[in-house]
Amino acid sequence: MLESELGRDSSLRSAISDSGDMYHVVNIGTSILCTKWGIGYSGGSFVQSVVDNDLMGAFSRADHTNKSAIGFYCKLLYNVGYID
Repeated sequence: MLESELGRDSSLRSAISDSGDMYHVVNIGTSILCTKWGIGYSGGSFVQSVVDNDLMGAFSRADHTNKSAIGFYCKLLYNVGYID
């Protein structure tokens, strides 16, 4: 995705507005989708908590950037499907 395309998503913009770390959010989002679909290696404990729908675990393991981005990650999980 191009940076301009990522900037159009208001949930992503709000997630990175405090930290400004767009690439960290995009990398974690990619890891979340890959973990959900079983592609490559499973993500870390934060990613696994998000995929497992473990809200308490996700917030307890999240850094400042990921705490701001949890809403974006939920939208990502809900709206992006795997195509065979």
